[in-house]
Amino acid sequence: MFKKKIIQIITPARLHFGFLEINNNHPNNSFGGIGLSIDKFNTKIKVIKNLKTKVKGKSLDKASFFLNTFCKKKKIKPNFFLNVEKSSPQHIGLGSGTQLALSIGKAISDLSNLNLEIEKIAKILNRSDRSNVGLINFKHGGFLIDLKIKNKFFTNIDKVFFPEEWKIILIKDSKQGLHGKNERDAFKKIKNFSKINNIRSIDLVLSKIYPSLIENNFNEFSKAITKLQNIIGNYFNVFQGGIFSSPAVENVLNFLKKENVLGYGQTSWGPTGFSFFSNIKKAEQMKTKLKKRFSSCNNLEFIICSGKNSGAEIQLK
Repeated sequence: MFKKKIIQIITPARLHFGFLEINNNHPNNSFGGIGLSIDKFNTKIKVIKNLKTKVKGKSLDKASFFLNTFCKKKKIKPNFFLNVEKSSPQHIGLGSGTQLALSIGKAISDLSNLNLEIEKIAKILNRSDRSNVGLINFKHGGFLIDLKIKNKFFTNIDKVFFPEEWKIILIKDSKQGLHGKNERDAFKKIKNFSKINNIRSIDLVLSKIYPSLIENNFNEFSKAITKLQNIIGNYFNVFQGGIFSSPAVENVLNFLKKENVLGYGQTSWGPTGFSFFSNIKKAEQMKTKLKKRFSSCNNLEFIICSGKNSGAEIQLK
């Protein structure tokens, strides 16, 4: 008896540390940016050809939308059974939408023998319009760098590995960050980065952040990330009510600053915050301190994670 092929895709969540060149004259408001793949909050899907469309599991509305949109644009019948077994929380700064979209598009493409490149799939599903950070996350993970210069983007400063011993504490709030129509409206209203901010942000990446990863210089890396976060946070504060979108997360970040933590900030529109530690022992010690200090904040959760130096795991069963 003929056995149906099943495709399973597991893709990591990502942190987004900021755009590098905010210029609304770029096609599709494409700004570039940097981020990091992490080993928590994976997206996991399984797809099989079916007699009719069936979607189950997490994020049903979005999953159905991506499946039907891809099939409509490629003029194929949406006869697939899609099971979203895991999906990272939506609208908290972890890039859940892009990873879900790319995973579904890739699975349907391969099962339909289209075998499209992931860049083509991203365009079909209108992902990576402003930054290719999520796309690079899917492709190979690690530290994610998307530099756009004169409307061309260079995503390959080779694959950038994030040191395994370095750890991250995520500061997770129960609220959601800016998204949907409110996010689209914000980008329509935003003014271009000043020339000095463009120069500062790109210089931080090329002269501080990237070299510090290559040289395993934790302190230099952490300080540079915080400087970039200050540039980005001050720029977007009119849309998110401050440098950080969550007052509760901001309180934690201010506490971390007083504790001499060098690297911290907010991923994307937030509300999730992050902070860096040079090893697991220091991360665990700080997590214990944070849980005690903010024990009355029931909306906050502290999660230790690592960078993930690989992208999507694709299996044909």
